[in-house]
Amino acid sequence: MSLQRPTLLVLLPALLVGSLADRSILAQTQTEASAALETEIPGVAAFTRPPASFNPLTATDAEPDRYGFPQRPSRDLGADVLARWERRVMSQTRIVPQLKQTNTFHAPIRSLKQIKASGGTIEANSENWSGYAIVDPSNPFAKPGSQVEAQYIVPKPVSGCESGSETYSSANWVGIDGAFSNDVLQAGTETDLDCAAGASYYAWIEWYPNSEIRVTNLAVSPGDLISVSVFIAADASKHLSIENLTTRKSVSLAMTPPRGTELVGNSIEWIVERPTINNAALSKLTNYLLNPWTDIGGMTWPSRPGAPVAYLPNAAPAAATIYRLWMSDGTNQLGGVQLFSVDGAIPKAAPSLWFFATTPY
Repeated sequence: MSLQRPTLLVLLPALLVGSLADRSILAQTQTEASAALETEIPGVAAFTRPPASFNPLTATDAEPDRYGFPQRPSRDLGADVLARWERRVMSQTRIVPQLKQTNTFHAPIRSLKQIKASGGTIEANSENWSGYAIVDPSNPFAKPGSQVEAQYIVPKPVSGCESGSETYSSANWVGIDGAFSNDVLQAGTETDLDCAAGASYYAWIEWYPNSEIRVTNLAVSPGDLISVSVFIAADASKHLSIENLTTRKSVSLAMTPPRGTELVGNSIEWIVERPTINNAALSKLTNYLLNPWTDIGGMTWPSRPGAPVAYLPNAAPAAATIYRLWMSDGTNQLGGVQLFSVDGAIPKAAPSLWFFATTPY
């Protein structure tokens, strides 16, 4: 994917009318070769609204990539997967994101300690993650066509504050890498509580070891239904999508890796995390009580033409290992996850996850 800078001749009318500050003007100056524009954050490009003539239901396989949509899923994954993709791409209104780098980091898994193993799934404790991770040593998730996605309801803090100086954080995200690798490519939302200022909610993307990048103009509220996905385009560029299905607003972005970093592609995840502040101390986990996730999906596409390979928390190829993760501070359990699935479904139905907080504070 090549990023396009608008030419001076195209921008001149906008300069004359004094509307250069309006980023929608930039969206209108993109060339037909690419729908991605550079942003104020180095290494991050934003996909703008596709032209009115673009119909994702009749587009070629290459066109969704051009406009920052996940690739059309194969019918081999089931009619429900294809229908879900069609609803997503047809119902959203793409906005040009406003971005802000912060001092919050969503890091790889920390202090992993196995509890038990059963039937190809390892249960383990982690300092910062709860959820599910799938690790495949063949590194399939770096290949074009790989994807991880989910939908969830934005949770709301339920516990009161004992003092005005306390702060709590909780991040929902899906991503590639981070389990037994030093990077994480991820997209999600945050539910934070500042006991002096109140609760706050926002969308973000990140390619760790760089810090979080907030999407400040994509509104997020408790109770909103959010869809997030991270996927590898046909040209191997790395794309991230966040859609607020309640407000029908979305952003789609592409990222290049931080200096000295490359995508390993050894794992995908569905995670609730207590992030790291200033890349130093772990935050206290927001007591969100319960947080339902649905439409859990992950896949690779080893070759085209050919069939995709599904990776789900309840079903993965034999070479892969599924991790069910509990969050613990070493003394207390802080959070966990429960898997719900329809056994024997053909094709296998997407499982659901229920996250829960058990924070002692």
